[in-house]
Amino acid sequence: MRQYLLIILLCLPLFLASQYSKKEIDSLNLKIFELRKEGNLDGALALCKKLLADKKNFGEKKELLRTYVQTGNILSNLSRVKESFEYLELALEGNRDLQDAEIEAKINGEFGRNYVELGFIQKSIESFTKAIDLSKNVAEPKIRKPLLQYLYSIRGVQYEETNQLDAFYKDLHHAHRLNPDTYSASRLAKYFTVHRENLDSAKYYLKRGEEMFSTGKFPIFQKSVLLRSYGRYYYKKKDYKKAISNYEESLAISEELNKPKDLKDTHKLLFEAYKAVNDESNANKNLEQYSKINDSLSFEHKKIQDTPIKHILREKEEQDQKKEKNYLYLLIILFAIILLAVYLILKRISKSNRIEKLEIIFENEVKTQELKLKVNESFDEVIHLAKTNSPEFWARFQEVYPEFRGRLLAINPDLKHSELILSAYIYLGFNTKDIAEYTFKAIKTIKNNKYNLRKRLVIETKDDFVLWIRNQIDS
Repeated sequence: MRQYLLIILLCLPLFLASQYSKKEIDSLNLKIFELRKEGNLDGALALCKKLLADKKNFGEKKELLRTYVQTGNILSNLSRVKESFEYLELALEGNRDLQDAEIEAKINGEFGRNYVELGFIQKSIESFTKAIDLSKNVAEPKIRKPLLQYLYSIRGVQYEETNQLDAFYKDLHHAHRLNPDTYSASRLAKYFTVHRENLDSAKYYLKRGEEMFSTGKFPIFQKSVLLRSYGRYYYKKKDYKKAISNYEESLAISEELNKPKDLKDTHKLLFEAYKAVNDESNANKNLEQYSKINDSLSFEHKKIQDTPIKHILREKEEQDQKKEKNYLYLLIILFAIILLAVYLILKRISKSNRIEKLEIIFENEVKTQELKLKVNESFDEVIHLAKTNSPEFWARFQEVYPEFRGRLLAINPDLKHSELILSAYIYLGFNTKDIAEYTFKAIKTIKNNKYNLRKRLVIETKDDFVLWIRNQIDS
């Protein structure tokens, strides 16, 4: 017995030495924060991996998942997208049991960043939007506000990429109001310089960004963004010398941080600035660098295209499974309602009306078959076209439901094309929030459109919109 105790006592220090204390973990996390602030992403990544080397280092599962997400974020900043996806998948799997809104929001936010890197802009906007919705459920304001600020900022930039300038400004303004920082101020300055040519407003936000960065609270990366915005400002004022100076300073920071995408963008800006002063030599040098980095990024992204596609397919598979369950539940409910209706009808029919009773049963069976027919491949196809806001939706919908347009126009011949399409969405069972999401419109806009449509079709307030339209078409 004494021998066993002696062995345990001798091994205990070795066991404890392989793990970090809570104080040591806090110290490492602080060091990671400082390294990121300084722009030393490789150093921060090394420390994250050091912590993750032994999961026993984490007293709480949530801390482990946060570190997975942070590692994924750093790798994304380094354009190491495939590795970033791997760590985010670990966080996603770990959160299946925890179901923590903060963690899920951060995971979706980082998936969005990776989609941006690979050029899946619309998919990135979907991920950022999902992350924002989840973030609103985070209880602690000190976590919720900066998280929302971060997500609004990066989604706003993607709205700019897709030329949705009002949404771009709205997101950036929201982010800056929630938690002002140099990054959002710089992006707002770019908005007013490039898209509105309001240089007074641009100058205001540039000064704001500069003042905030001087506090020492923000990472050096934000300084590079600010300098690029200053460059655009001076370029617009035709002060090309100052524009080039700011671009070159921004380029030096991006080189130090090893951020290929920022380097590519800055070389393009420098090409334009040198071109404006007829410095063909430097213009061509920057154009060559731009092309070289762009080709390198494209090559790397092509090698890992299957990584995001696998994630998207898995996500779609999970969504399809949920849909299948919902369809099944819907069919069961419909079948139960039909059975109940048949039972009540049978109960009320007397023995002398058996022929009539059989006819009613037959009619209900026909209705059941019609309901089943609607849950077929054509119905699935129409649903998919509606959800993706496809231009082919309306034509395909009329093929599947040929009487739909004629019956509605018989009620009101003056119905607009847009009102017929809205009626089709309602007929398919989509609610206001769904229609707004799939057609990229505000919920309030859809509510107003439905209200006006109800009036034009003379539908009473007490009537359910979906049932009313289905009764008109299917009767």
